[in-house]
Amino acid sequence: MITDKKKFSQLRQSLGRLSNDIKQLINPFFSEKPVIKGSVYELKTKCGKPGCKCAQGQLHGHMVVSASEKGKTKLRVIPSGFLVEVQGKVRRYQELRRARKNLVEVHKKMLQVIDEMEAMRREEIPVSGKINASS
Repeated sequence: MITDKKKFSQLRQSLGRLSNDIKQLINPFFSEKPVIKGSVYELKTKCGKPGCKCAQGQLHGHMVVSASEKGKTKLRVIPSGFLVEVQGKVRRYQELRRARKNLVEVHKKMLQVIDEMEAMRREEIPVSGKINASS
């Protein structure tokens, strides 16, 4: 039998709010828009030619996507004219990862609330032979 009905009601309300949070967090996963794993940044390098402008400090710049694959960081040069498209796909990937992280956190909180609610509802088998009629 639940002895603290106010606390149980608060837990039910909390579970409802967490459920609504999950509904909002899973929305990005229904999209079919492509994503690209990684981060976009400009990589500046020297080519090594003695007469090149990079020898005087004006380094060559390339926009790249950096991503971890099988434990190693891989760099992929973004082809000319595709920067905006690639940035959008990388941004969507990063949004999915954030949503996934938040989803895990909400799920953990939800399980804590569920465990607490279960503990409040749990009864022991009666010793006297009488069974509680509220089940």
